[in-house]
Amino acid sequence: MRSSVAAVGSLILGISLIQLANGYIGTLIGIRLADAHVDALVIGIVTAAYFVGYAAGAAVCNRLIGRAGHIRAFAAFGAVTAAVILGHPLYFDPVLWSGLRAITGFGAAGLFVTTESWLNAKATPSTRSQVFAIYMVATYATFAGSQFMLNLAAPASFTLFALAAILFCLALAVVATTRAEQPALIAPVRLKAGELTAAAPVAVAGCFVAGLITGAFYGLVPVYAASNGRTVPEIAVYMALAITGGLLMQIPVGRLSDRFDRRIVAGAVALAFAGLALALVPAHTTRWFPLVWLLLGGFMSVIYPVAVAHANDRLPAARAVSVSGRLILISGTGSALGPLLGASAMETLGIGGLFQCMAVVAGLFAIFALTRAIGVRAPDAKRQRPFLLLPAIFSHDLAAAAKEPTGRA
Repeated sequence: MRSSVAAVGSLILGISLIQLANGYIGTLIGIRLADAHVDALVIGIVTAAYFVGYAAGAAVCNRLIGRAGHIRAFAAFGAVTAAVILGHPLYFDPVLWSGLRAITGFGAAGLFVTTESWLNAKATPSTRSQVFAIYMVATYATFAGSQFMLNLAAPASFTLFALAAILFCLALAVVATTRAEQPALIAPVRLKAGELTAAAPVAVAGCFVAGLITGAFYGLVPVYAASNGRTVPEIAVYMALAITGGLLMQIPVGRLSDRFDRRIVAGAVALAFAGLALALVPAHTTRWFPLVWLLLGGFMSVIYPVAVAHANDRLPAARAVSVSGRLILISGTGSALGPLLGASAMETLGIGGLFQCMAVVAGLFAIFALTRAIGVRAPDAKRQRPFLLLPAIFSHDLAAAAKEPTGRA
């Protein structure tokens, strides 16, 4: 185990620096747009642009990695993203920023695909879960900690953008000088049209809903908080709490989904999220607010991994790469639509409309998942693969040793 971690230690350090920078830039963009009194719908479009670029990057960057190799691809994606981040403070214009955010999303997807495919290739079947657990803890911790970087300078200054670019450049230096051997890409087995939806409709719906909710949340909560009179330090704390909740909830919910029907777990989690979101609509701060916010972020963050685990239970392991790639695109589509839907709800219903919108979406998915669980029998628990802490992007087969065909649900 120690040798496996040592082989990818510089890679995990590099992507953690990337997450430290990329994590707060999204929040900063929302605060800057809110401070400029940009319409909520326009803010939604700028936010959605990032996820459009992210989904596009997830779809095509494997070809670029195959041509250039992992190290050079990582350097290229990182350099382009750093340059684009520095472009934001040069000229404030929502249209320009939409384009810059799309390129940022594309670059971020490339960086995560490069990292995670590298980790998958270097980890052995016996150490893969542990390597990814370390990777997830490192990236979640830096994502949460990144929010406090907002306190280092005024949102309107050049400093925070420059600091993000510096962190990107440091990450490139760490990865470019690694002595670890880069892996070769493995060609995935392609899915037939409609195969995934027919095999695991709850997984498809769950990934779409998870993307929609998280896209709306991370893109518009800073706007919601700023409109509510929250200060930048308060916004940083709220975002960090939500991210920390996501990290803390992964293992207990994962273990529950290994013991029970994943559709029931996904539906229950979505229902809990919907209830908490509705409780936040009045926007009154009480002593229970931090706990509610922590749980909200936790339940929001586990819908996607449970849905992906459910999909992989229903299809042969040889298709795991294609399943993951398809679900990433579905989630990315939801993430792009989430800010637009949330912004429209905020304009129509007021700032509390964001949480009402997310609650309705989560509630509808919960009803669908629980109805499927009641109406369609789950497969034998012995054929259910163990839950794995899931990164943002799955690029390679994480279960190559499991060859059993699976049932439908």
